[in-house]
Order: sequence, then structure tokens, then C-alpha cells
Amino acid sequence: MSDTAFILQNCTKAIGGADSAIHLIEQKSRLEQAVSSNDPALTLDTAKSLLESIFKTILTDRQAEPNFSGTFSALYSEVRKEIILNNESAANEILKRLTSSIVHNVGELRNAYGAASHGDDGYYENPIQMPEAEMIAHIVDGMGGFLFRKHKNLSDPEQAQRIFYSDYAVFNDWLDSQNDPIEIPVNQAEDIPFSVFLFTYDVDTYRAMLLQYVQTEEEDAGVEVPEVTLVAEPETTEAELPLEKLTAEPDVDPVSEIAAALVINEEVGNAISDDDRVEIAEFAQDYALNRAGLDWQSRDSLIAKFRIQIKRTLIKKAFTEHCIDEAIEVVIEKAMKYFPSEVA
Repeated sequence: MSDTAFILQNCTKAIGGADSAIHLIEQKSRLEQAVSSNDPALTLDTAKSLLESIFKTILTDRQAEPNFSGTFSALYSEVRKEIILNNESAANEILKRLTSSIVHNVGELRNAYGAASHGDDGYYENPIQMPEAEMIAHIVDGMGGFLFRKHKNLSDPEQAQRIFYSDYAVFNDWLDSQNDPIEIPVNQAEDIPFSVFLFTYDVDTYRAMLLQYVQTEEEDAGVEVPEVTLVAEPETTEAELPLEKLTAEPDVDPVSEIAAALVINEEVGNAISDDDRVEIAEFAQDYALNRAGLDWQSRDSLIAKFRIQIKRTLIKKAFTEHCIDEAIEVVIEKAMKYFPSEVA
């Protein structure tokens, strides 16, 4: 037994919010326990099982009738159809070949040297030892965590086959603000929020109300801003300008400032081009002025919608993944500063 518990860091982080995915969490724990127990054959078995569970979870979330009857490699082929590994086509093809090779070889190793694949002679010695087995565990952890994060980031919740209550915090808050909680006629029993009750007992109605809510919010966000006639002010000489006008900074180009602010650190600066940052900034400007809604800055639901749109744009531009949340806040802050929603 190892003195230190083995933790699958990537998978743990990726499935951290999927508390109800009990089987997936159990599969991850089995692999961690196999490595901690110094059992190479069982490590190969549980490594393949964890990947297979991740594949099936992704397909069940995305497809109405997923087909699980094929081989391990065929299962991953279906996953590849659902998930874009990288938005740049050449990089996407390389990643597809790399991950397909991992799936093929993990399957072969498990079939040849796993504990549960077949029985062997009583004096058989497995050539796969813990250094090799632990390497496989790390590879599976990296690939499994990567795929699950891509799946959650790129999934369109409104069209998913399986939806999750925790994905719709803004809608849940709105639903609870419109409906009284459900009282339980039992002494000292706490009331159940209406959104929790509806999702638990009638998910189809919950989904229908969610889709209606999303449609309404999108329509509200698309309200055209009326044209405003500006009255020309009389020209003012420099001598008549107040002190703050004389000392103010020169006009700033909002797009350039947002693009510059997106260089959160050196890693991001090296990973994303200047042109891509400018396109992200131009998208934020267009969305804030034309699609976010007249009063988006004062409505939490519209700000949340703006955040989702920014996130999708950042993902599309292959923005450094662990910096995406910080980048979203940078864009929102700048948009509130430069693109006020109030009409003068």
C-alpha cells in the first residue's frame, strides 16, 4: 500500500460539479485506489473503465439514443463526432489522432495485461509493473479530464438531452422569485424551493419553462436602442474649460483597451494572437451596444447571458482555458465602463 493517496487531479477538477454522477465518481475512486494499492493489473482495468464511463456520460448527455454496442474505439469515435477538440482544424486533427491512439493502446494493454480480462497460469508474472501502470493512469486522467471539460464548456444546455439543475442558477432564482416554496406537512420539515421541487418531480415542465425563459431573455436582449438626437453644445474655448477637462486623459479606443486587457498574463499573451483579441473585443462592443438589451447593466439575468456569450467566444478563439473566467470579468468590467446602457 502506498503511503500517499493517489489523486486523479484533472478528472477530479473536471467532474467536481457533477455530484449526482455517482457511478462516474466511483469509477474515478476505483482507479485512484488501484494505484494507491500498487496493483498494476487492476490499474489497467480501472483506467479503461473510467474512460469508458466518461465516453458514455458525454454521449448520454448529448444524444437522444446513444449506441453503446460497439468496441471501446468505436465508442470514442462517437464522442469525437460530438466534441471539437480544438477550433483550429489542423490542431483538431492532431488531437483526434493522439487521443484515438491513447484509446486504442489503453484498450490493448487492458486486454493483454489487465486483472479481469482473463485468467492466467498460477505462476504467471505480469510484465506491466507500477511505473508503467501509473503512467497509464496519468494519461487517462489527462485525457478524461480534458474531454469532460470540453463537453461541459461546449454543450448548449438548452438543447442537451440531459439537463442539470445546477447549470441554471439565474433561471432557478427567477423561478423561485415568481413562486412560493413548497410546504411539507411534516413537523420541522423545511420548505422546498419551487425550482428544486419542479426539477425533481417534473423535469419536462421545468425544461419547457426554461426554454420559454431563455427565449424571452433573448428577445429582451435584442431590443433595438432608439436613435437619440444630440443637441450640439456651443463651442467652448480652452480658457473656459473646467480644470478636470484640461487634465483628462485623451480619448481611449474601447476595443483596443479591451484587447490589451485580455493579456492577463504572459501565458495568454503567447497563446492568443492580437487579431483574435481584437475580434473578442469587437464582439463585446457589438453585443453590449446592439444585443445585450437596453438595461443590461442593471439586470442580473442579462449580465449572466452576456457572460455566456463571452465564454463561448473565448472558447471559440481557443483562449487559455484556466484563464477564461478571469477574462470574462475583464470584458464585463470594460463593457460596463465604455458601453453604458442608459440612453441620454
